[in-house]
Amino acid sequence: MAKRTFIVGGGRFGSSLATRLSELGCEVVVADANTQRVQELAEDGFRAVELDCEDADALRAAGALEADVVVVAVGENMKGSVLATLTLKELQVKHLIGRAMDERHAAVLTRLGADEVIVPGRDMAYRLAERIRRDSFSIRMPLPGEYQMGETVLGAALAGRTLGELHLPAKYKVNVVLVCRSVGDERRVLEPAPELRLERGDTLIVVGLADRLDTFEKAARE
Repeated sequence: MAKRTFIVGGGRFGSSLATRLSELGCEVVVADANTQRVQELAEDGFRAVELDCEDADALRAAGALEADVVVVAVGENMKGSVLATLTLKELQVKHLIGRAMDERHAAVLTRLGADEVIVPGRDMAYRLAERIRRDSFSIRMPLPGEYQMGETVLGAALAGRTLGELHLPAKYKVNVVLVCRSVGDERRVLEPAPELRLERGDTLIVVGLADRLDTFEKAARE
């Protein structure tokens, strides 16, 4: 299932975060009070809604309560950031991340109950997108160059076939390092032999370029 993310604030940070999350296969809603900005976001293909971030009813109607993660991205406007955070906490959203412009701002958001607070110089939009996506799809470990090691749980689409039959290095440009399988209460680690027949729920440890892993994960989790 794609991670649902609700972003309050469609400025540079919010739109960058929305772009990367969309690339990673997440469901994204961007809310902003600026009519022109909402229109531009919609033209770029995002699900964008115009609303006042202090309006609890509007946030509820736009789907904030259904989101797995809500990000308050209006860091430049400290008053708006604080009021949005306060309103969303009162709505009891599942997980609230606030963006702060400095450590003082971060301290205020933390006191208001934000589950996480990021500061642009410490956590940029791209890195935050990766963190949100990892909670839903896989765990990634950076390797030299653009390579990464990913951990992906297999869905139904690729299950029932052997590694040799799937031709993953040729089709997706990724290599399986290990396969982990739960058998009762036991977790077994299996060597990725060509004759190994995969099962739904197997965890595949794979290595490849970041964009290749993204493509493989989308196919593997279906």
